[in-house]
Amino acid sequence: MKKLLVLFVLVLFGTTIYSQNVTVKVKMGVQVAKGNFVIGTDTVVIRGNFQAAAGDPGGDWQGSMFKLTNYNAADTSYSQTFTFPAGMVGNNYEFKFVKAPDGWEGGGNRPLPVATGTTVLPTYWFSNDSTYPAGAQVTNTINFVADLSQIYGSGVGFFDPNQDSIIVAGLDWDGLGTVVSGVRRLAATNPLQPKIFRTSMTISGIEGDSTKWKFRAYPETRFTNTGWETGDDRWFKYVADGSTVTLDPIQPRIYPSSGPLTAPSQVLFQVNMTNAKNRYNNQPINPASLIFVGVKGGSEAIGNWGGNWVVSDTTVQTNGYPYITKLNDSGLNGDKVAGDNIWSTTVAFPVGAGTGAIEYKFAAYYPNADTVNGGTSPLDNEGGFGVNHLFILRESSTVTELTNIFGDFTTSIKENPALTPDNFSLLQNFPNPFNPSTTISFTVPQDGIVTLKIYNMMGEEVGTLMNNFQPAGGYDVTFDASRLASGVYFYTLTTGNFTATKKMMLLK
Repeated sequence: MKKLLVLFVLVLFGTTIYSQNVTVKVKMGVQVAKGNFVIGTDTVVIRGNFQAAAGDPGGDWQGSMFKLTNYNAADTSYSQTFTFPAGMVGNNYEFKFVKAPDGWEGGGNRPLPVATGTTVLPTYWFSNDSTYPAGAQVTNTINFVADLSQIYGSGVGFFDPNQDSIIVAGLDWDGLGTVVSGVRRLAATNPLQPKIFRTSMTISGIEGDSTKWKFRAYPETRFTNTGWETGDDRWFKYVADGSTVTLDPIQPRIYPSSGPLTAPSQVLFQVNMTNAKNRYNNQPINPASLIFVGVKGGSEAIGNWGGNWVVSDTTVQTNGYPYITKLNDSGLNGDKVAGDNIWSTTVAFPVGAGTGAIEYKFAAYYPNADTVNGGTSPLDNEGGFGVNHLFILRESSTVTELTNIFGDFTTSIKENPALTPDNFSLLQNFPNPFNPSTTISFTVPQDGIVTLKIYNMMGEEVGTLMNNFQPAGGYDVTFDASRLASGVYFYTLTTGNFTATKKMMLLK
């Protein structure tokens, strides 16, 4: 009897010491006030990369096994304490809140550390939205117009209406709006304008508030970026109740794939880290402290956006390709000058890789970089979600060179061997007028510091496309002006004693 009592005490003592409890709490008051969550009807769960390890048979990032059931009417919050297996102690996972079944909150992933004993996480607001609406609930109808003239055609490399479609995705993301009626798929309704696609949707939200959306093309295998528009989300601001808003025609940032590569194609990624800043705290990054710089993007050869923007992404691989590919500043693997703060690497895109527009982004790792953002996607520190660099992958027997500045997403630069650098020259941008991007070409006959800047009509600088050492050669610079207003702009090239300026027009 004494042995049984001692065993019971040991088991109880052991359970008390070695239990791994994590308490999670989320406030839903703002979502309730905005009409996005109904107490007693809707449920909120957490999903993350911990689920399989915690015994969820369905796997990670899905399901409702981890449901928050404790409701507190005082602060309109839900909470729950989950017990995790002992083998998870010491691990750091990530999660998000979800209004079941699939109303994901916005923002980045949240940290979920598992420690011995009980861990109480901070009290979160769903989507980090703690501002109660001041305006009234309104209903707006939006008329969407997509101009597909730049990609319209037949077969591979075009938007083919016989097999492709385009939709309006979003409007109800992050609980920022509710779709009342309408058809997401756009259609060419005027036989005289077969390349212009339209649809209308009615949504409700808070007057003065905004909701986000994007175009997406299907089937996703016929487009790069799985059919999604590249770049930032688009936003719609709610106006007076009952209003109908017809948006100006938009040329979607959608790129049909030109088919798979038939031969390997090499791409040299280069990024200038001289004036780099960590976007999470806007603090400068000391180039001398860098342990490595990496690149991740929307093709398997550069990770296919896999992983969690952590150091282990450089070693975890899919089909031999890491989620983050390391660059160097040691004069190796394509790096031209050791120790010049321009980090580089040459990546071979294999036969079968999808051609067309590829988005990518850089990561900077240095001492304590993994603590700046609380451990959640710490190396996603160049730009926010959807803010990426972009280049066009094509069949090429020569190396495609990309030159970037860390944190500058207005430009993508590549060497153009077709331009003969006998003299200094600055060519007229093409297309011109343009919306939202254009290409600026120039040649420099000798090595040196090259500066290419954009100015508005008032002479104010609105962008620096290049400000670094470039070898002699010809270059194409892709300038994305999606963040600028329509109007006339000037671009100025300066290198050595040579300066040239040309005019261009942005029409949105």
